[in-house]
This record gives sequence, C-alpha cells and structure tokens, in this order.
Amino acid sequence: MTAVLSAPGAILDIDIALIDVPAGRRKLDPVWVEALSDLFSSQGQQAPIEVIAAGERFRLVFGNHRLAAAKLLGWGKITASVKAADAFASEAELILREIAENFARRELSILDRAVDIARWREVYQATHLVAKRGPKAKSVLADELTAKFAVNFSVAAQKAFGLSERSIFNAVKIASIGAELRDQIALHAIADNQSELLALAAEPAARQHQIVALLTAEPAKAGSVGDAIATIDRTPKPGAEPKWQKLSTAFSQMKAAEQDRFFDLHEAAIQRWLKARGA
Repeated sequence: MTAVLSAPGAILDIDIALIDVPAGRRKLDPVWVEALSDLFSSQGQQAPIEVIAAGERFRLVFGNHRLAAAKLLGWGKITASVKAADAFASEAELILREIAENFARRELSILDRAVDIARWREVYQATHLVAKRGPKAKSVLADELTAKFAVNFSVAAQKAFGLSERSIFNAVKIASIGAELRDQIALHAIADNQSELLALAAEPAARQHQIVALLTAEPAKAGSVGDAIATIDRTPKPGAEPKWQKLSTAFSQMKAAEQDRFFDLHEAAIQRWLKARGA
C-alpha cells in the first residue's frame, strides 16, 4: 500500500475483492455490463477505473460498469487509476468527480452514433474483407459487408448498441452526409431524429447543403427536411406529421430495453400485424 500512496494517480492492477462501491450509485445496466464483458474478452480493458486508496482497501470513484464486467468474467484484478486518500478535499468533491465523469460519457446523438458505427464498419472492412472485381463490386460489397458486420456481434452487444442489420444500414446512410454538414447539424435537433437524418441523406449533396442552410438559419427558415425541400422546389409544404411517424421517431431514440418494453405492451397488435403478413 505504501507504494500506492507514494505514487498518487498511478495506474495499477489491484485486487477486485479489495474494492468497495459506495452506496447510492445508479443501478447497473445488466445488458451494458454483459456487452462490456464481451469487449473485455476480445480487446481487454481499454480504460482504467478510478479508486481512492483507503487503508488496506480501495473506494470506487467511477467505473462501476467496468468493475461489474470484470467480476462477470471472474477476473481477480482490474486496472485502476489509484488516487491518494487526500486527493479530494471533501465528500462533495468526490461525488462531483463521479457526476462529471458521467456527463463526459453522455449518450451519443443518433448522428454521432451513426458516424461511429460507420467508422467501425470501415475498420471491419479493412481487416476482414478484400474488395471484389467488376463494375458492380462496390454496391455488392457494401451490402455483403454490412450483413457480415451485423452478424459479427454477440447477442449482448446487439442489445446494448442496437446493432441490427437494418440499424447498421441506416447508420451507414446517415454517415454518408458530408463531414462539413454533419458539423453544422451536430447540435441541431435533427442530429437526434433518425427519420429526418435519413431524409437528408437521401438527397444529392448540393441539395443537402441547401436544406441544412434552411434548417440552421437564425431564425430557422424550415422546420423539417420536408419543409426545406418544399421551399427549395417551391411546392406546397407537407401536411402535419402523422401520428405513426412521430411514434416511429420517438421509438428510434429509445434504448433497446425501452423498445423491448414497448413490444411487451403492444404484443397483441404486433401479433395481429404478423398474422396479416402471413408470418
């Protein structure tokens, strides 16, 4: 322990059994813990947790999900940034440190998430596939790549990240929006609206610039991609968004567990729809 205290902030492998988790922490998400354990198994622990040395034991500051993932794997030790007991002036400062870490790890917008998925897919392409020859190679490879990429994930990862084949196709479409335009809309409401992002991505690059200019003007000159297109084409603006589309937008922004809960509540309607389709 003397070595730990003499090197405050040192990155060390410490015994998991010696780590105490303070009461009152937010409830662990078991799906996220399982997904992290999958990542730990394949990639190892990429970021240390943070603890305070407290006598012969340690007190967790942040990284509870990572700690739980390590326990799930049966690890005896975990990598941690170990702070000295006097690193925080008060209990309040320690709590603020945890809160700041949570804010720093905020949930990504649909736009940011799409870009990350697309970049992940590109890495997969570079390491797993070889481009085919022929005039149709590009389009064929893109479809095959996405399908293979989608089935590459464990069930836990699919639940945590929502990485179905369809969601990856949508993410790749959204990420095709140029980087300059993505920067312009990153803090705009459209960044968290999948249907609007897909509508924007479906337009040619030149029209995307026109649409974004109308959406982000101060004050805004269009309330939606459809409104912007109507303004550009000088056609009547679309009518009010139907209820199903509003529900679809809200549903696309839910976490997997929330979507599962929605399915549970509307199972009868889903079964009726499947029966009508002959499924």
